[in-house]
Amino acid sequence: MRYYKARASKGPWRWSGRYDAEHRWVLPGVDCPQCGTWADSGAYPTVDLSGTGALAKELEETCWPRSLAEYRRMAAGVAPFLAADQELTPGGEFGPLRGTASGDFGPVTAWPGWQLLVREDARAALFGLQLQGLHLVPAELQGSGGQMYEVEARPVGRAHHASVTPSSPSCDVCGHPGGFNLSTEWTLDAATLPSADVFRIWGTGVLVVSERFAAVVAKLGASDVEFREVPVR
Repeated sequence: MRYYKARASKGPWRWSGRYDAEHRWVLPGVDCPQCGTWADSGAYPTVDLSGTGALAKELEETCWPRSLAEYRRMAAGVAPFLAADQELTPGGEFGPLRGTASGDFGPVTAWPGWQLLVREDARAALFGLQLQGLHLVPAELQGSGGQMYEVEARPVGRAHHASVTPSSPSCDVCGHPGGFNLSTEWTLDAATLPSADVFRIWGTGVLVVSERFAAVVAKLGASDVEFREVPVR
């Protein structure tokens, strides 16, 4: 199986579709007394927190980093709603995208680069192939001219250790796993490859799709998305 990094094309773009939206609920960043303030970039639109009462309202309004104790209180309320492969981190986003859209969208949109949206026809084609680990959630975008779906990419793949340069240490107080930078020509770790046809590289916002996913998209016509093959090591 071959794998590709999905990202927006550098242009010129064929499609004019753009959107301004946020996920319904967001865990705050954490202000750790040892390593400072930080947040991650994971988004899980399949997670429904509407049944958490006051916590749901709090997560709709939260924007500033919180103390470690406050973050842990909120995270404890979210944890029971997550699947095993959905990571609970500061800055985590949940529920559908909500906002506005304008213009015409191609079959697949990868803008911003850490989000992947598909049109209704692309959704039908992807499900028809019975891809693995495919989670599509209707986005609530006013003005999109048709239903768009966000692809949930879970952090179940890893970059090979030879492609990673540590940038910050882990923290035993708040649980920060430590930061790292990917090399320009990074590779996937073969030992951690999931069965999913779309996933995110752990610790990053990088989206990866399988050749099956890329082949379906290619048959749907032009999209302002490019797929760059990532070697497996």
